[in-house]
Amino acid sequence: CFQLCNIFRTHEMEIEQCLLESLPLGQRQRLVKRMRCDQIKAYYEREKAFQKREGYVKKLKHGKNHRVCFNLADMIQDAIIRHDDKEVLRLLKDGADPHTLVSSGGSLLHLCARYDNAFAAEILIDRGVNVNHQDEDFWTSMHVACACDNPDIILLLLLAGANVLLQDVNGNIALDYAIEGTESSSILLMYLEENGIELNSLRQMKIQRSVTMLTDVRQLISSGGSVNQKNDEGVTLLHVACANGYKNVASLILDHGADLNVVDNQYWTPLHLAAKYGQTHLVKLLLMHWANPNLLNCNNEKPSDVAASEFIEEMLLKAEIVWEEKMKDPLAVSTLSQEEPYEEIIHDLPTVTNKLNPLALPIAKQDSLLEKDTMFKDAAKGLCKQQSQDSASENVPVNTTTKLEQIKLMPPAPNDDLASLSELTDSSLLYEIQKRFNNNQIYTYIGDILLLVNPFKELPIYSTMVTQLYLSNSGKLCSSLPPHIFSCAERAYHMLFQEQRPQCFILSGESGSGKTEACKHIVKHLTCRASSSRNTFDTKIKHVNCILEAFGHAKTPLNDFSSCFIKYFELQFCEKKKTLIAARIYTYMLEKSRVIMQPLNQSNFHVFYLMMDGLSAEEKYTLYLSNLSSHRYLSQTVLEEMMLTANPQNREKLAVLKQALGAVGFNSLEVENLFVILSAILHLGDIRFTALTDAETAFVSDLQLLEQVAGMLQVSPDELASALTTDVQYFKGDMIVRRHTIEIAEFYRDLLAKSLYGRLFSFLVNAINCYLQNQDDTGSDQVFEIGVLDIFGFKEFQKNTFEQLCVNMTNEKIHQYINEVLFLQEQAECVQEGVSMETVYSAGNHTAALDFFFQKPSGFLSMLDEESQSIWSVEQSLSKRVQSYLDTSETNTVYSSTKDGNGNLAPKDQGSTFTVMHYAGRVTYEIAGAIEKNKDSLSQNLIFVMKTSESVIINQLFQSKLTQTGSLVPPYHSLKIKGCKAALLSKKPSVACASGEAKKYLELSKLLKKKGTSSFLQRLERGGPTTVAIQLRKSLTDIIGKLQNCTSHFVHCIKPNNSKLPDTFDNFYVSAQLQYIYVLEMVKIIRHGYPVRLSFTDFLSR
Repeated sequence: CFQLCNIFRTHEMEIEQCLLESLPLGQRQRLVKRMRCDQIKAYYEREKAFQKREGYVKKLKHGKNHRVCFNLADMIQDAIIRHDDKEVLRLLKDGADPHTLVSSGGSLLHLCARYDNAFAAEILIDRGVNVNHQDEDFWTSMHVACACDNPDIILLLLLAGANVLLQDVNGNIALDYAIEGTESSSILLMYLEENGIELNSLRQMKIQRSVTMLTDVRQLISSGGSVNQKNDEGVTLLHVACANGYKNVASLILDHGADLNVVDNQYWTPLHLAAKYGQTHLVKLLLMHWANPNLLNCNNEKPSDVAASEFIEEMLLKAEIVWEEKMKDPLAVSTLSQEEPYEEIIHDLPTVTNKLNPLALPIAKQDSLLEKDTMFKDAAKGLCKQQSQDSASENVPVNTTTKLEQIKLMPPAPNDDLASLSELTDSSLLYEIQKRFNNNQIYTYIGDILLLVNPFKELPIYSTMVTQLYLSNSGKLCSSLPPHIFSCAERAYHMLFQEQRPQCFILSGESGSGKTEACKHIVKHLTCRASSSRNTFDTKIKHVNCILEAFGHAKTPLNDFSSCFIKYFELQFCEKKKTLIAARIYTYMLEKSRVIMQPLNQSNFHVFYLMMDGLSAEEKYTLYLSNLSSHRYLSQTVLEEMMLTANPQNREKLAVLKQALGAVGFNSLEVENLFVILSAILHLGDIRFTALTDAETAFVSDLQLLEQVAGMLQVSPDELASALTTDVQYFKGDMIVRRHTIEIAEFYRDLLAKSLYGRLFSFLVNAINCYLQNQDDTGSDQVFEIGVLDIFGFKEFQKNTFEQLCVNMTNEKIHQYINEVLFLQEQAECVQEGVSMETVYSAGNHTAALDFFFQKPSGFLSMLDEESQSIWSVEQSLSKRVQSYLDTSETNTVYSSTKDGNGNLAPKDQGSTFTVMHYAGRVTYEIAGAIEKNKDSLSQNLIFVMKTSESVIINQLFQSKLTQTGSLVPPYHSLKIKGCKAALLSKKPSVACASGEAKKYLELSKLLKKKGTSSFLQRLERGGPTTVAIQLRKSLTDIIGKLQNCTSHFVHCIKPNNSKLPDTFDNFYVSAQLQYIYVLEMVKIIRHGYPVRLSFTDFLSR
């Protein structure tokens, strides 16, 4: 290799890395190809020259064998990276120093944390390596493990006594780099909780240093001291502030005459330090004050040479040009003004991206991936054309037809607020609501609570002009306007800044009651209210809704556009400007089982029907698609109207969906590849298995179909067949291959289809969140959020299975939270303040249903997880355990279906079923299929095959880690960052890494047994493989946690009839809904409780 490098140099084939990366993709690939040809040519020329010198060749042959010796420190680092654990042990035995430092100043533990090498980390810890060692940026190995999301390393470090409170140069602890929702984050949060450490105290600790320095600087200035004084190393206060990102301190120092270009003993300026440590806004601040970007430090480096990100580097390079022009012509107009040309690239980086660099690859591997990526990105079009397409798509409305805006608002009426009625009975409330519904007054107040009756038709009350009517600059809402969801959104907007606290809307109601549409209207008003670029953001929201409805909605008997997932839509507002700056969507509990099996008279996800009806004949031929009945995943319960004829509207809807995907950031080839993956899912379901021997081991029966599916997934057909029909496990270092039966092979086939769709949905959500970010540059301004929770509605069908149980118990949990806030907390406040209540609310005992479902260890979810541990479980065991639990239970809320609610024997045994008395009614559930549907963990064999896919998208789907709620961890690869962590955080793929991945769980298990476990570790170990039950628990914990941190606003959605008909009001059906959401109790407690609440400070200030 060394001789080859010399040859390359003599043939002038060197090229600067930065120059190569700056070239357009197509030009870069052509240049790399030409360089490779030149390298091969030079190699052959060298070989020919040596062959002519036969004497020299003979001398080489008969000479002594020369042994090349490498440094032990370099060899052990390489062994750790390659997961060559035997080599690590050998090198340590041969004298390698376990305390060796890497180039960044970190220890070998830092390297283990980066490459997830738990075995080597355990060895190094046993050899006495300091687990709290900090590198040149004060990062510990715990910081690295959190940034890279390696929970096994985190667990090892905690066992070894790592200090989780150590701060890096930016004042961040390790938890700050753990992505929310990941296992790493959960482990650290649980550890902090076990040790009595509160997050609020951590936040105070983080900001304490900047607050302390700001106070000290103010005292220095007030006492007449100089802000330019240096210490022994020549460091000034401005150096310290810029290195640590203390913007307020730096601004104060600059306002009092600080020297911008002061250098320390190593000739580092404040601009050097701000650039090195990724302090984007301080770099901008210094440039605005005309700091010199051309000064050199002791290493002859400019600030741009040490920049931590390409954003900062680009900013500094432009500043260098401007500075040179200024030196030539001092009278030239400064381009570093408020209208500077590169202002748009200056924005704050997330905390993690100031340090965490993308996975750097060797140039050969990097260009290999770029060549592979050409199937998705058309190099000829270039970036400019893509941007023009994106900007064009921003200006094109999603709907192909536009309607003239109409306004038809009813005048205010005495019954606008039910709390003001003189007669308070169930019948009087029902009468008033029906009267309003017949007048198209679908909104009614109950104090601050909004009641919405779904009209099942379009009403002209949602135009932009109506939005403007409900705007209020003072925060006082206009009493001359009728109740409206825009009014509730406006109130939440003003309360956001008055309370300085996040707000949230909780939308509740049955499936088809209008929750998703209500969510759209809330977001629309807030977008119009506070967005600095309203039209652009409103169009983005339409694109997002189009994608989510296609991939996350399906048709049911209750709702033609039923949501099959939970959505929490979060809008972020700048506290200073009071404008909408960004948005984010959190999704939970996608009903993935719908992909492989749909309940009776229900459809699969809408996107599959858009494909079947909307793709051209040529496109369908390319994807091997024919009709609905030819694919098992679509033909099981195909709705009759879908079978008879294709929906002509689906072609238009598919075009709108493609447009929305293009706006989010996918080019045409990438959109095509998304449909290739969806087609592969359909064909995957058509794969059949057969047993060729008496052993009943499964083999794929249709090899041609297998090749088609493998081609779409871009994996090896043989490897895919092997992964579907066999499982590879490691036991005591030996590899055990277990062949599947037909039944198990079919299970893993369907599980792979579900996993593909679930990961693809999460992948799209992550792309959407990138699309909705960075609407405005807020700098360090405080940000507040308004969230909207839209959960799937309560459902009851003729046959209710595990999916409906999860949906309804989620509704039960949210209903319990709503009652706690509306009733129990209200009553507690009235009692505390000495306010007498006319009636005391009692919501009934619905906790028994929640206990049956969520209680540990005897609840249904716990029993289900235990039964799901084995490879192929027997459902009779689960049925017996559930039956035993119900027989000994004293509550009538949950009972066996062999008995009625009074404990009497039912006339007929319905088998493995049980009945739950929900807040919304009685529902009977079947246990059959629950274990299979609960399992959500692919075999390692299948995961490995998917990771080797040549498809860039599929590769990303399975290389990315999953959060505890089952979503893909948002990627950071789109952020082009470089800097001091590049060497440590680079990742070179190797075969050893793949094998290490398969055995790391075994290594961790051995470690825990050897070290012993505390109660904290035992709680972590019981997680087991990922299941739907675990995801549901984590999702509800996450959702309730978000709601508890907000001021809640409630919108109760009512379904007027069960036939989805407009202008039809079913008194009995509506009355039942009003009663189980306790509308009468709401009216009474709002009338007799505190109508207005103010803190003492606010009261006195008024």
